[in-house]
Amino acid sequence: MEMKQWSKTDLANHSGIHISEISRIFNHKHPLSLRCLDAITNALGLAEGALYSCYIEECFNEKGHLDKRRGSQFLYKCAAEKYKELCDEVLTIMLEEKLKTIRNKNLTYIFSVAEQLFQEGKEREALRLYEVIIESMPDRFSEQVAISYFRRFYIVRLTEKAEHALVQVLEHMAYIPEDIRKEAVMWVMAMYYRREEWLEVLHYAERLERMTGEGEYYARAIMYKGFALTRLGASIEEVLALTDQYAKVDDFFADMAIGNRYVTLLDYGYLEYVDEYLTWLEERADIYVGLPRVLEAYVHLNRLDDASRLLDKFRHVIEDMAVSKEPWLKEKMYLDFRYAYALYQCKRSLFSEGITTLLDVAYAAYNIRNMERFHKCLLSFWKYRYDAAPHQEEQYIQLLSISESRKNRTFNFLKL
Repeated sequence: MEMKQWSKTDLANHSGIHISEISRIFNHKHPLSLRCLDAITNALGLAEGALYSCYIEECFNEKGHLDKRRGSQFLYKCAAEKYKELCDEVLTIMLEEKLKTIRNKNLTYIFSVAEQLFQEGKEREALRLYEVIIESMPDRFSEQVAISYFRRFYIVRLTEKAEHALVQVLEHMAYIPEDIRKEAVMWVMAMYYRREEWLEVLHYAERLERMTGEGEYYARAIMYKGFALTRLGASIEEVLALTDQYAKVDDFFADMAIGNRYVTLLDYGYLEYVDEYLTWLEERADIYVGLPRVLEAYVHLNRLDDASRLLDKFRHVIEDMAVSKEPWLKEKMYLDFRYAYALYQCKRSLFSEGITTLLDVAYAAYNIRNMERFHKCLLSFWKYRYDAAPHQEEQYIQLLSISESRKNRTFNFLKL
């Protein structure tokens, strides 16, 4: 203000803060809110956050204890806007609190901010705060810790950290409040679906079914139960009966059931329904879900020209699957598509390209622990092994080796 030769009135006029509030702040009769700080920063022509390092002390009282409102707002802002160093500094002060009761209150504030960020879709920004709760909360089996384990699993479920996070959320599942536990069970079920571990899918689908009895979660439980039973040898009548069951929940699931009936028919070998399924798919925004199944059916029927036309017509959908990570289902569908495309290439006698694609899909499947898809790729390679180049045979042997190594690790773990 001295540099600009401003009075309090000038600052009030430029910032939009009433002169009386400016005076109370200057006279230490009213705390400086984050809203006022941002308005003053803007009035002075500075970038947002330029004065945040000076604001940390405003978040704590004269005893060094956090002011709930100002401290929580500031922690939220630093986390949301990615002021990492400031966020870490505030967290450090909160966690260094000597009084146990105050420190526990601070952890509750941190958890509340994490939940606010998560509910607003700022999941990555919330992750650090959930990890603080996991690391620092004294009660290792509190609801806040259990929820934090679930939130962390949800946030990292498509990364290399998914395996460890999954184990931990399963260990704490019983301590998650029931309303959130339904969501947790659903996403664990979805994770096993992504990996095509059908016994686990069935287990969590039936668990979710028991927990709900109606509504969206119930419909999803029945739907995933049908997916699992298809692969586990149930009859087509049993699977179609489940499809009819979730179709009654609402219009959304009734629509889903139409497509899934076609999928069930194709899965059970009624490939003559493939054209009817494609006709139903063509005008849908989620056509990517069905394209792998249609392509694979065409390959099995030896309708390679139809497969070629399919690839040309929907190349834009395929390209979108290749680059998109949202929703998570697209990633799985693209893996399914690449497997079907590898079979198509081999059927076209494009063995070099097809076998390379099979090996790539096998590596990708192994990385996300989708062992069913992994073994399908190895079996398909074996079918075309005489057309493989030497370097492809070496890759195949490496894949066999890592598969055997994983089996041994699992066996040793079970022995322990």
